[in-house]
Amino acid sequence: MNRDFFRPFFIIALAAILVGLIAMALPAWDNDVFPIRKMPWFSALRSRPTLVDSTAYAALKAEHVPSALDPFRHSLQAMPVAEGKKALMEHKSGPSQGRLRIAYYSDSTIEGDLITAPLRHSFQNAYGGKGVGMMPITSIVSGFRQTIRHSFSRNWESLSFMSFKKPDISLGITGYTFIPRPYYSAHVSVEEPDSTAVSADSSAVSDSLAAMEKDAVKQATTRIYVNEDPWVEYKAVDIAGGAGSFDRIRLFYSHASDSSSVQVSYEAHNPQTFRLSSGGAVNMLDISPVQPVKSVKLIFSRHDPLYVYGVSFDSRTGVFVDNYPIRGYSGMYFNRIHESVLKGFQRYLNYDLVILQYGENVSNPANKDYNNYKNAMQKTVNHIQDALPGVPILIVSAHDRSIKDASGYHTSPDIPILVKAQSELALKTGAAFFNLYEAMGGQNSMISYVQQNPPLASSDYTHFNRRGADHVAKMLLQFIVGKSDE
Repeated sequence: MNRDFFRPFFIIALAAILVGLIAMALPAWDNDVFPIRKMPWFSALRSRPTLVDSTAYAALKAEHVPSALDPFRHSLQAMPVAEGKKALMEHKSGPSQGRLRIAYYSDSTIEGDLITAPLRHSFQNAYGGKGVGMMPITSIVSGFRQTIRHSFSRNWESLSFMSFKKPDISLGITGYTFIPRPYYSAHVSVEEPDSTAVSADSSAVSDSLAAMEKDAVKQATTRIYVNEDPWVEYKAVDIAGGAGSFDRIRLFYSHASDSSSVQVSYEAHNPQTFRLSSGGAVNMLDISPVQPVKSVKLIFSRHDPLYVYGVSFDSRTGVFVDNYPIRGYSGMYFNRIHESVLKGFQRYLNYDLVILQYGENVSNPANKDYNNYKNAMQKTVNHIQDALPGVPILIVSAHDRSIKDASGYHTSPDIPILVKAQSELALKTGAAFFNLYEAMGGQNSMISYVQQNPPLASSDYTHFNRRGADHVAKMLLQFIVGKSDE
């Protein structure tokens, strides 16, 4: 065997493999000067050219459980129809509690009450009901939401699915837990001497160079203490999906002490003090006014770290849709809302349907296998089913999303694979499944949503605008009531 031949050969082969691995690790960079494309060389060798096309077809034909929504539909058919209104489904007489409630969980897709507001309006227009349902204490998009005016002080500690601290504290039904504090957290710039810089006293550095030395700047989180008690205020808005006044107002909380209380002010009048029940279970305090009001403000003690979950605005009859967005959330690890907490809320809110719309935050163009995500989401669905037995669950698939390469915009190749995995999840857990990807038009449909005049989606080719969200709500409503688009 000739060593002079094989030794250089192996060196060259090893170098080629290393270059390939480095190329795979380099991120794509879209620019006008020297664009860099992702180089999935080895994965391309393993994949079949027809994988995306065949999976896209399978996603369009995804199976589901047709009868999964029957319990909700039967309850809807028995609901009394509002005077002078038309039922959304054929009315059938039967036992009715006179009210229905839907929990709608998603990510930034429904921020600002998108999708849920027009859905709520359609139900309430036909069957009555007044109020936007559950509201959080703080919100990063409070200024964007139009169906209620929402303001709050800064000194609240906010925990959510996206918070990695204090995982032992259960989240509330909104996906958040809020704790009153005498401080708020803020990001500040902290200047620290750069240990790598040459000392100004060094003879090797001139005075002019020493004068140009700068300390390294770092970001840190610090607590800023205040003398104000934490507060939250809500104001009614007479708009579709909202309400012109508040009739029934309920506060949800836990872990109060024997001395815990809340001050409630209606219409900016003098506050009234309400005592809170102690203990770790989910508690409800009815703070409904004698007469409907247009605003309410709640004030808590900054020295009483109880868990505040939110405030519900509703009425005793009608249909309600609760908007539960959590930006960046994937839908996994739902057990951070402890089963006992879910059951506690169900005792007061009595949900008839839970909607889960996730997927966009795990979408990755390079991903060809979502089995791990499907298995994790199965735990989410099973957790809800265990806590809310008999309550149907509707999984809304990921919607079409476009990415850009040298040839222009097109559907991210993993979206059909993700949708197919979500349909398999629904089939395995017995949940209902709404194929939003298919309803939009399937492959490259997001392009048409962005390019319509007026557009239905943002120029990021990922998020619906308000007009697009209304369109999605219409398609979803017709699916829920068992009708095709007219």
